[in-house]
Amino acid sequence: MVTQSLLALSMLSLFGRQETLDFLSNSSADDLKLVGIVALWSGLAVNCVAPYLQVSGQQAVGPARAQILYASQPLWAAVMSFFLLGEACGIEGFSGGALFLVAMFLAATAENPDPNCPAKECEV
Repeated sequence: MVTQSLLALSMLSLFGRQETLDFLSNSSADDLKLVGIVALWSGLAVNCVAPYLQVSGQQAVGPARAQILYASQPLWAAVMSFFLLGEACGIEGFSGGALFLVAMFLAATAENPDPNCPAKECEV
């Protein structure tokens, strides 16, 4: 993350120096405060804390269950868009979401394969 920050600052200084100086000199204190808050949120919450929590969670639940939850990201984005942004969703969208939840439930509750199985194919 330090490397990402250094690269971003380097690119900003090389390619966006004049625009940045213009923004800083022509902006109000409220604009600068807003940009600072957004930069802190993006840097700390989105690019630092979230990946750390994701890796910690994946280690705790194991790769198979972590992948099930990770694959559900488009579904939760659609649900939040429906409720928070008022986006429309037809019968196909609701049906697909319901089927995905059923599949996710079945995959999450399936028995784990026996790691000591002597057969060539041990999947349930």
